[in-house]
Amino acid sequence: MARRRARAPPFKACRKCKSLVPKEATRCPVCGSTDLSEDWEGVVIVIDVEKSLLAKKLGIERPGRYAVKVR
Repeated sequence: MARRRARAPPFKACRKCKSLVPKEATRCPVCGSTDLSEDWEGVVIVIDVEKSLLAKKLGIERPGRYAVKVR
């Protein structure tokens, strides 16, 4: 049986704030950092920061897509 190759994710993650940005980006739109990584795991999508307990626990202040773990 042939193995499936893992597809490269269409996003990079900011190492500073964990925001997911398009692969073509060179700067994070959330915090302005240029330290972006293609090595990340898990996705958290925050819609309402005020009501989200997970956003409060992770320190997320803006709605958007975030990585759970960034290497």
